[in-house]
Amino acid sequence: MIKKIFFTGIFLIFTISLYSQAPGTNKTTVTEDKKATTDEKKTVTEEKKNTPAEVKASSNSAAHEFIGKLGTGYASDPGKFGLDLSLNYIFNLDPVFVFGFEGDLFWIKWNNALSDVNAGGSANGSLKAETNLYTIPVFANAQIRFPFLRDKIYVMPAITVGLGYCFMVLDYDSDTNKGTDLYSGFAWQVLASFSNKIYKDSAVEFVFDLGYRGLSPDRNNVEIDMSGFITRLGVKMNM
Repeated sequence: MIKKIFFTGIFLIFTISLYSQAPGTNKTTVTEDKKATTDEKKTVTEEKKNTPAEVKASSNSAAHEFIGKLGTGYASDPGKFGLDLSLNYIFNLDPVFVFGFEGDLFWIKWNNALSDVNAGGSANGSLKAETNLYTIPVFANAQIRFPFLRDKIYVMPAITVGLGYCFMVLDYDSDTNKGTDLYSGFAWQVLASFSNKIYKDSAVEFVFDLGYRGLSPDRNNVEIDMSGFITRLGVKMNM
């Protein structure tokens, strides 16, 4: 009888100890699972935080821009407006400071007519002359941009300063003479620009320029002042 009571007591103690340990084991497992889930959430959150910065950094370091612009310019000595075409290639090294190269074609054409002139007692006649000025300036440009103003005024302003050199071909053809002369000289420019995107994620951006360009090509100590104001409208491609 005593043996039965003794073994029954041991069995009850062993059973109670098993049930008391089981809930504790489950709690430990659940706690570790929660910690693992929390760590995974932290990892995902850190990856989400790091990804935009990494993409932004890589895009800034690798971004290049190509700009084509068309407009008009004024030349002081001829006193005329002409067609102005500009091509730009820009290294987008920084959101504020950029550097690039520019090549322009500035074309002015006009006709002169001096009618009813009498040369040396000859019969009355008409003297006509056609002149074309093809000016090709090349610049190295430094530009300061203000991207933080885009959200406030809906456009991004920029200031450009360029230094370079220009070549000018003067082609003339008249009733008495014709020929072609080559002029060259120092060139500089200062521009205020405004750019805007129709859609914020688009790679295409519209650009407007307004500024002053200094061109004074010369030949055999004869200088022609082609300096004047310029205005252009163009399209920028982000590559």
